[in-house]
Amino acid sequence: MSAIEQRLTFRLLSYWNRIRGNREFPALADVNINEIAEMWHFTFTIELHNEGQHVFQFFGQELINLIGENLTGEVVEDALEQSVLANLIGFYDKVLQQRAPVSESSHFYNNGQEIRYRSLIVPFSSDGKAINYLLGTTNFKAYD
Repeated sequence: MSAIEQRLTFRLLSYWNRIRGNREFPALADVNINEIAEMWHFTFTIELHNEGQHVFQFFGQELINLIGENLTGEVVEDALEQSVLANLIGFYDKVLQQRAPVSESSHFYNNGQEIRYRSLIVPFSSDGKAINYLLGTTNFKAYD
């Protein structure tokens, strides 16, 4: 993995901690896209709903290029039926269980190519208690 891939997740975690301050969780409204512009194309946000129909609020262009479609507005659980996406962000429920950022890195195979990835998902809360948004970034590289 290149240094930039490693830094992408570390940058998001550092940014999340900075905007969080002394709170348990920052609010999604605290995010300034201009401050994380270098990673925004590799980023997604998930709006969490009590009835379990979590929805992608945003799906970055590099993820669209990999998946082949823009999943903004799509139900996360339905989208995770795609094995590529399931590998990259299928661990998002760990963030909800642990109530903390979670990072994963690994590899999988897709259409004969090895995909190596590093992902991080961080929680957000509008009221400071209940997690109602997730923001994640994932960087990946395909090998023949």
